[in-house]
Amino acid sequence: MTEKIPLFVIGLPKDEPANEVLLSKFGDALEKVQQVLSPIIEAKIAVESQNSEGTRTHYDVTATVKTSDDRLVYTESGWDILKIADELSRKLERELSKHYDKRQRESIRKKED
Repeated sequence: MTEKIPLFVIGLPKDEPANEVLLSKFGDALEKVQQVLSPIIEAKIAVESQNSEGTRTHYDVTATVKTSDDRLVYTESGWDILKIADELSRKLERELSKHYDKRQRESIRKKED
């Protein structure tokens, strides 16, 4: 059984629906890549809102995943928080294919001439 990764959303009120969307979508992506990445210590999503007084709000979102080896940073901006959450999750899930390819490479020493 894997442990739940601490995930924080900064910059949005707790009662805003966008907060729950970011937590659920990015949290699911974290659980997928948890088996491939080195141990994940924590994840943080920082949201900056612009023009919140008008009818539309522009979001600049930065997701940071802190592992025991390094720090992964993903950024996305746009008008729709749902699309931003999907794109951040997609960027994180690309780590799966990077690590999968590394495991499938054939060793030079094991090649037969």
